[in-house]
Amino acid sequence: MIIDEKITIFINNLNGKNLFWDSFFQIFASDYLIPVICALSIFSLWFLALDSKRLLLNQKTVFYSISAIMLTNFLVWIVNNLVSRTRPFIGNSDEIQLIFYAPTDPSFPANPVAIGFTVTASIFPSNKYLGYILLVISIIFSFSRIYVGVFYFLDVFSAAIMGFVIALLVRKIMRIKIINFILMKNIKILRLLALS
Repeated sequence: MIIDEKITIFINNLNGKNLFWDSFFQIFASDYLIPVICALSIFSLWFLALDSKRLLLNQKTVFYSISAIMLTNFLVWIVNNLVSRTRPFIGNSDEIQLIFYAPTDPSFPANPVAIGFTVTASIFPSNKYLGYILLVISIIFSFSRIYVGVFYFLDVFSAAIMGFVIALLVRKIMRIKIINFILMKNIKILRLLALS
């Protein structure tokens, strides 16, 4: 048995012992939690700032985040089509207790985890407070998905790394002079349309 499976089984075997923690992690493992939290975080950044300099930084961060999310989703889709890894409740059905619905798509890399860490890494450099909150939520979400039996440890670990790397790469690309110029023009257009 490889270390990935051992860690997964260890975390998953924590379930079924305490109704409170089972319920907590089932709620946290929801497919809707991370997308909603990420969307609300990005939305709030667009409008909330104490001064115009901070508002501009926030609005650039929104573009970084959205661009990184699109690239992350695309790369996860490619990897999912190249690597068809079964879910732990199928591959290790004797040792994994599923306490969640049974997803049917490939588990490697974990798409919602990749998105959570992409948004976290996109926001963190410009808003440390929100970045730390998103980091904690993303870690708990990742743990929850293993705890309920729908992801292997390596699925969430690789997705977290992928999310961070893509977010940092997109941020670097967006700082290229011509791309930054286009980004600033788009922000000005959206401001003229009264979207900020």
